Amino acid sequence: MTLPSPILATGFLVAAAAFLALGSMVVTASKQSMIKVRSRRPRPTDTKRKG
Repeated sequence: MTLPSPILATGFLVAAAAFLALGSMVVTASKQSMIKVRSRRPRPTDTKRKG
């Protein structure tokens, strides 16, 4: 029973690391989407200048 415990421990650590990585990716994706929305807002001024 000594072998399965390190395997489970490493598996748990890998799963936790993957979960944290996915969480950070979601946070960065949400921040990028917010930045894209903010960058889209000033663009209508260019269309007004063209008109």
